[in-house]
Amino acid sequence: MRVIASFAVAALLAVGATRALPHQAPSRWDYPFYCCSGADCAPLEPEAVREIRGGFTVIVRPGEHPMWPKERRTTLRLEIPYDKATPSPDGHWHLCINDAGELLCFFAPAGDS
Repeated sequence: MRVIASFAVAALLAVGATRALPHQAPSRWDYPFYCCSGADCAPLEPEAVREIRGGFTVIVRPGEHPMWPKERRTTLRLEIPYDKATPSPDGHWHLCINDAGELLCFFAPAGDS
């Protein structure tokens, strides 16, 4: 009985020590709170980003971002100036947009912003 109680206490402590992280990138770093509400941020494929004069062009096709589902049927094109790009902690591209497709945050690999 004592062994069962010990396991129960250990399980409760483990559950209590685990933090829910709805604002987390797949590589386990936290998106800043002001950038997302759990679904607004997502990684981008490198092919979706092109460097242009003064910044970047980002192309998001329907279904390629949680905030731009297949039902949209139109491609989202954003021009993001260099000063709106933040260095990416994991070296990958990440985009945070609202439901209207407006930029919240943009993360670029080091050397690309």
